Amino acid sequence: MPFELQASGRLFSAMTGFMMLTLASNLLRRKRLAWCLAIALLIVSIVSHVVKGLDIEEALLSGVLLVQLLWMRQVFTAQSDRPSVIQGVRVLVGSLVFTLAYGTAGFFLLDRHYSQVFTFSGAIWQTLALFFTENNAGIQPTNELGKFFIDSVYIIGVFTLLYALWMLFRPVLFRGAASAAEREQAKNIVVQYGQSSLAHFTLLPDKSYYFSPSGNTVIAYVPKGRGRSPR
Repeated sequence: MPFELQASGRLFSAMTGFMMLTLASNLLRRKRLAWCLAIALLIVSIVSHVVKGLDIEEALLSGVLLVQLLWMRQVFTAQSDRPSVIQGVRVLVGSLVFTLAYGTAGFFLLDRHYSQVFTFSGAIWQTLALFFTENNAGIQPTNELGKFFIDSVYIIGVFTLLYALWMLFRPVLFRGAASAAEREQAKNIVVQYGQSSLAHFTLLPDKSYYFSPSGNTVIAYVPKGRGRSPR
């Protein structure tokens, strides 16, 4: 494979790895959207591992996970949670840790591609130096792969940070708990079937809705922590 294609495969492998880490907890909670994203990412992961150097073992591992998720597709039925600041903060912290780990592992394992040898602590310092020093602590790559890895640390850092900021600001961008169409559908159900004075509390602005397949029944709920409080 041409070097540019191999380098792109390595970069996409790292990005899909980060995304899969952020999806892990939602897969555990059987989220349907997380399952769909994981399927797409695993396909990208398989292609990336093959392209970056015919890493058949890694590609097979992604393939096994893909087959397992497809086999268990009926388990993932839960709807996605409303965006929250807590989710954004977790992803932000995770993105910083992931970028630091990616850079540290790379400098420690690929030091033969540079004019100096890195200890583990030295690799940590060099990763931080890429973002906080003007001359990258004077590091000198000795070949094309060494130069590419430095660029990839920047790309991974920007990618993970932008993703984390998106997760952090989602609650601001998507304030509504339910769409206008869902609110109208819930209102029609309450007007037609609501016999209790408490039924109209289901129309408060903080409510989200789960409708039956027929569309004639609705459960109104409010997300509380990692669960939902029904109304």
